[in-house]
Amino acid sequence: MIVRFETISINTLSFTKSAFGEQGVTQTLWFKTRAKIHEVNSAIKISDKYRDYHDITEFEINYSPNARTIVEDPGNYSITYDGDSWRIEDAKSDNSRQHVRLMCFRNDPQTAV
Repeated sequence: MIVRFETISINTLSFTKSAFGEQGVTQTLWFKTRAKIHEVNSAIKISDKYRDYHDITEFEINYSPNARTIVEDPGNYSITYDGDSWRIEDAKSDNSRQHVRLMCFRNDPQTAV
Protein backbone atom coordinates (compact mmCIF):
# COMPACT_ATOMS: atom_id res chain seq x y z
CA MET A 1 0.00 0.00 0.00
CA ILE A 2 1.35 3.40 -0.98
CA VAL A 3 0.80 6.26 1.48
CA ARG A 4 1.68 9.83 0.62
CA PHE A 5 0.88 13.40 1.66
CA GLU A 6 -0.68 15.66 -0.98
CA THR A 7 -2.43 19.01 -1.10
CA ILE A 8 -6.19 18.72 -1.58
CA SER A 9 -9.02 21.22 -1.92
CA ILE A 10 -12.21 20.86 0.11
CA ASN A 11 -15.27 22.20 -1.72
CA THR A 12 -18.83 22.96 -0.64
CA LEU A 13 -21.57 21.65 -2.92
CA SER A 14 -24.66 23.59 -3.98
CA PHE A 15 -27.48 21.65 -5.60
CA THR A 16 -29.64 23.45 -8.17
CA LYS A 17 -32.59 22.62 -10.37
CA SER A 18 -33.32 24.39 -13.66
CA ALA A 19 -36.74 25.43 -14.97
CA PHE A 20 -36.66 22.28 -17.11
CA GLY A 21 -36.06 20.06 -14.08
CA GLU A 22 -32.39 19.39 -14.82
CA GLN A 23 -30.31 19.02 -11.69
CA GLY A 24 -26.90 20.63 -11.36
CA VAL A 25 -24.13 20.75 -8.78
CA THR A 26 -21.85 23.72 -8.18
CA GLN A 27 -18.55 23.27 -6.33
CA THR A 28 -17.10 26.23 -4.43
CA LEU A 29 -13.63 26.12 -2.87
CA TRP A 30 -13.86 26.15 0.93
CA PHE A 31 -10.23 25.59 1.95
CA LYS A 32 -7.01 23.78 0.99
CA THR A 33 -5.18 21.36 3.26
CA ARG A 34 -2.65 18.52 3.29
CA ALA A 35 -3.98 14.99 3.54
CA LYS A 36 -2.54 11.51 3.90
CA ILE A 37 -3.80 9.58 0.88
CA HIS A 38 -3.92 5.79 0.79
CA GLU A 39 -5.85 2.71 -0.21
CA VAL A 40 -6.43 3.63 -3.82
CA ASN A 41 -8.64 0.95 -5.37
CA SER A 42 -9.51 0.90 -9.04
CA ALA A 43 -12.28 -1.23 -10.48
CA ILE A 44 -14.04 -1.69 -13.78
CA LYS A 45 -17.47 -3.22 -14.30
CA ILE A 46 -18.36 -4.22 -17.85
CA SER A 47 -21.99 -4.75 -18.78
CA ASP A 48 -23.49 -5.48 -22.21
CA LYS A 49 -23.11 -1.94 -23.52
CA TYR A 50 -21.07 0.07 -21.01
CA ARG A 51 -17.88 0.14 -19.02
CA ASP A 52 -18.28 1.68 -15.56
CA TYR A 53 -15.06 2.83 -13.90
CA HIS A 54 -14.83 3.34 -10.13
CA ASP A 55 -12.03 4.61 -7.95
CA ILE A 56 -12.05 4.65 -4.16
CA THR A 57 -9.52 6.62 -2.11
CA GLU A 58 -9.17 7.31 1.58
CA PHE A 59 -8.07 10.79 2.65
CA GLU A 60 -6.92 11.36 6.24
CA ILE A 61 -6.91 14.94 7.53
CA ASN A 62 -6.22 16.42 10.94
CA TYR A 63 -9.21 17.01 13.20
CA SER A 64 -10.38 20.65 13.17
CA PRO A 65 -13.70 22.53 13.38
CA ASN A 66 -13.94 22.35 9.57
CA ALA A 67 -13.30 18.58 9.64
CA ARG A 68 -16.01 18.18 12.28
CA THR A 69 -18.45 19.99 9.98
CA ILE A 70 -17.61 17.55 7.18
CA VAL A 71 -18.16 14.53 9.47
CA GLU A 72 -21.59 15.84 10.47
CA ASP A 73 -22.82 16.15 6.85
CA PRO A 74 -20.40 14.64 4.29
CA GLY A 75 -22.87 14.80 1.38
CA ASN A 76 -22.48 18.58 1.13
CA TYR A 77 -18.73 18.49 0.48
CA SER A 78 -16.33 17.18 -2.15
CA ILE A 79 -12.57 16.97 -2.60
CA THR A 80 -10.52 18.08 -5.57
CA TYR A 81 -7.33 16.04 -5.85
CA ASP A 82 -5.06 15.41 -8.81
CA GLY A 83 -7.42 17.28 -11.15
CA ASP A 84 -10.45 15.11 -10.31
CA SER A 85 -13.51 15.66 -8.15
CA TRP A 86 -14.05 13.10 -5.40
CA ARG A 87 -17.36 12.72 -3.54
CA ILE A 88 -17.27 11.84 0.14
CA GLU A 89 -18.98 8.51 0.77
CA ASP A 90 -18.17 8.20 4.47
CA ALA A 91 -16.49 10.39 7.09
CA LYS A 92 -15.30 9.09 10.45
CA SER A 93 -13.34 10.71 13.24
CA ASP A 94 -11.01 8.78 15.54
CA ASN A 95 -11.92 8.36 19.21
CA SER A 96 -8.92 10.53 20.06
CA ARG A 97 -10.25 13.29 17.74
CA GLN A 98 -6.86 13.71 16.11
CA HIS A 99 -7.72 12.57 12.59
CA VAL A 100 -10.71 12.35 10.27
CA ARG A 101 -10.86 9.67 7.59
CA LEU A 102 -12.80 10.48 4.44
CA MET A 103 -13.69 7.56 2.18
CA CYS A 104 -14.23 9.06 -1.27
CA PHE A 105 -15.23 7.78 -4.69
CA ARG A 106 -14.83 9.02 -8.23
CA ASN A 107 -17.24 7.66 -10.78
CA ASP A 108 -16.25 8.43 -14.35
CA PRO A 109 -19.02 8.86 -16.89
CA GLN A 110 -20.03 5.66 -18.57
CA THR A 111 -18.34 5.03 -21.90
CA ALA A 112 -19.98 2.99 -24.62
CA VAL A 113 -18.11 -0.21 -25.51
